[in-house]
Amino acid sequence: MKVAVLGGTGNLGIGLSLRLAILGYEVIVGSRSEEKAKAKAEEYLKILSEHGYTGKIVGAVNAEASKQCDLAVITVPYEQAFALAESLKNELAGKIVVSPLVPMKKEGKLFRYVELPEGSAGEKIAGILKDSRVVSAYHNIPADRFADLKSSFDWDVLVCSDDSEAKKAIIEITNEIKGLRALDCGDLKNSKMVESLTVLILNVMISNKLKELGVKFC
Repeated sequence: MKVAVLGGTGNLGIGLSLRLAILGYEVIVGSRSEEKAKAKAEEYLKILSEHGYTGKIVGAVNAEASKQCDLAVITVPYEQAFALAESLKNELAGKIVVSPLVPMKKEGKLFRYVELPEGSAGEKIAGILKDSRVVSAYHNIPADRFADLKSSFDWDVLVCSDDSEAKKAIIEITNEIKGLRALDCGDLKNSKMVESLTVLILNVMISNKLKELGVKFC
């Protein structure tokens, strides 16, 4: 399976690219710049090699990555994500598209969840990509730690979608990543609660001087 990590140069994109490549998925790092995408792909392959792993990671502009992939994850900041999705409607038609987007803004030292008319970022992406199979997941992963292959963790990933088969596919892929457990969180309308949980976690971290908090249900 070919997985496009659109905007795959941030820490969540790095972590997904590395860990999916280790599992044998073909990863396409997407960027607005082909040069940057290819440079990042080479960088990620070097990281894999330094940790004793091999994998297939290539770089491409977002449109080409979307065209080639079977599954796409949108990891650009939410302010840019909706315009990106709009521009890729044809390339992503019929494909599973994962939204880990969290609409939020900083107010003083803390963050606030940004209310969207559509209900959530996941629902807005689904409204744009009407011909795609949108799944909401990976919001609450501490990205820095996830990108560090030396790090061990034990986190739950909450997964929402109106497409039961697409949701099942993302749950199965997520469960392959050591240290992650995917949980079915129902329909896409529940994405708002999952997205806003990220804001709560960040504020707890800031207020209590904590780092790299994830979610675990037990």
